[in-house]
Amino acid sequence: MGKNPANREADFGFRNVPLADKQDLVDDVFRRVARRYDLMNDVMSGGLHRAWKDALVTAVNPPRQSKAFRLLDVAGGTGDVAFRVVAAGGAGTRATVLDASADMLQVGRERAQERGLYDVVAFVEGNAEQLPFADHSYDAVSIAFG
Repeated sequence: MGKNPANREADFGFRNVPLADKQDLVDDVFRRVARRYDLMNDVMSGGLHRAWKDALVTAVNPPRQSKAFRLLDVAGGTGDVAFRVVAAGGAGTRATVLDASADMLQVGRERAQERGLYDVVAFVEGNAEQLPFADHSYDAVSIAFG
């Protein structure tokens, strides 16, 4: 017989926690770091995350002409990848950022507004394990640090 689901545990950092508590703990981490998240990536990767993101944009290869192209960036947080794809693509390039953290998404919305991209980058709160989109809604899907 399998373990009782109520007693299941999950890894969280250097400890095991009840599976039912893990999502709240993850949410709390991103709530606390949302405004510093991109700086933290710089520090933790020595700036290398920028090269990784550039490689991801090259792989996505959005069309440079006005042809419609839609990217879904899963666990996209503050929108950094989405902004890069939109900048690399043509006038028809659009992106949707999906993330479970409302705080990260709020930072992304503010940045989209500041950059004049509020009409081409959308931010949706949701879980990558249960995507709230119809099949075949996007031309490409990315997940950088999910």
